[in-house]
Amino acid sequence: MSKQTIFITGGSGYIGSVIIEYAIAQGYSVNALSRSESSDTKLRGLGANPVRGDIKSIDVLTREASKADIIINMADAIASNWNIPQDERWALNYAANDALAAGVKGTNKPLIITSGALAAQPHPDEEETDENSPGWPKDHPYGKGFESNVKTYTDQGIRICYVRLAPYVYGREGSGVRLYMEKFAPNGAGFFIKPGTALTTTVHVEDAARLYLLIAEKGKAGESYNATSETDIEQKAISEAICQTLGVPCEQFELEEAKAKMGMFLAMFMTAKCRASNKKAREELGWSIEAEKGILEDIKSGSYAELAKKMKKEAA
Repeated sequence: MSKQTIFITGGSGYIGSVIIEYAIAQGYSVNALSRSESSDTKLRGLGANPVRGDIKSIDVLTREASKADIIINMADAIASNWNIPQDERWALNYAANDALAAGVKGTNKPLIITSGALAAQPHPDEEETDENSPGWPKDHPYGKGFESNVKTYTDQGIRICYVRLAPYVYGREGSGVRLYMEKFAPNGAGFFIKPGTALTTTVHVEDAARLYLLIAEKGKAGESYNATSETDIEQKAISEAICQTLGVPCEQFELEEAKAKMGMFLAMFMTAKCRASNKKAREELGWSIEAEKGILEDIKSGSYAELAKKMKKEAA
């Protein structure tokens, strides 16, 4: 039996590279969108075949999707330009999704698009939410998710599925935790936004990667799946753990002060409430959490503790 082929965008990124690693180990052939020679080198090192293009390469996206058995979209226009206007960001992202969909119309092939658990409004009683929980109004920054196109894609004969990633994907020294560390260390102090008691959700990058491949195999058309694990981590606890590991004080900012210092987007993220249950993915797909450490333990004594040692050595 010939290998199934995956076409992935964002494959050289934090989560995408782990998906490729797991996919290759499971016997898939992987073609991955690549913007540069350095990305080509990284992708080849993972065992994937680089395909030159970016999120704006509509013809490339459609062509490669049509050739693949499974399509996974990890790309986001913000990855190459953190200052991109939000309307432009969403227009580019939606156009890329449509281009991928155009390549698999009428085939029932799986097209897996990355979304976020923040798409659901927090429960009024701070209980866990699920994939059917109410979303945000369209004019809210978290209300502009990709899932509004679900019926369009299913009507086109596409096995569309969405992965709702936890706000904090962690592990292997990467993601938002690393960004915080790289911001806190040079400043000699970290921070959280008062009161910092909002509960948020996490998932280890390896558990998330395994879920993408399970959805490719078993996911039902038109469904969303929360890629989540811990749902009871206080926002301030993450900042405090990072500061402890770096050996720097942890300051407290008022919300308006934080908005002025870092912008609305990050201030909203650091105060967001999110308790997204993974029950659906576990029960429907047989997914399980295999991470040995939760996010706080990983920061204090796992991969991020090792990263802190490297950062201190480089600074010295």
